[in-house]
Amino acid sequence: MAYFVFLDLNRDLDALRESFEDVPVVVIENLEFEREISGELWRMRTPVAERRHDIVELHTVDVQRRFASGKEWFFTGLHGLYSEATASADVTDLVGTMETETRVLNLESPLLSWTMDENVFLFPKGVIVYDVEFLLETDLASLDESGILALNEGAVIRWRKIEE
Repeated sequence: MAYFVFLDLNRDLDALRESFEDVPVVVIENLEFEREISGELWRMRTPVAERRHDIVELHTVDVQRRFASGKEWFFTGLHGLYSEATASADVTDLVGTMETETRVLNLESPLLSWTMDENVFLFPKGVIVYDVEFLLETDLASLDESGILALNEGAVIRWRKIEE
């Protein structure tokens, strides 16, 4: 017993502090919340949320946005990071659907970035948007809160012939 006490007293305290820096301060499992913002209902679910300092890490994240008109957007990402210091978020391996007046669009992107200041969804590594009639690919795009997709560096679109 005295041997272990002696070892503990002789440990490098800086090394111990460094080893605990990556340990989450708070871990929440099965987190789900909803919030109404400007008449729209936003829901978020994640099986695990970990907070380290001012960063919140999400292990898979599901987001639902229901408009006052009843239309909905659904997004799922494999991994999410939210920074309180910069009021920004990144979601990786994103897939989703967006209802419009006339169709349901599917969306895929390796990365979605968002900042509170700009309030625009940015796809800095490109995005693919498609439905049964077309497929659109671009290397850089942004999506505003109304659903307008800006193709910042052009795009390629492929139309599909629908068999009747």
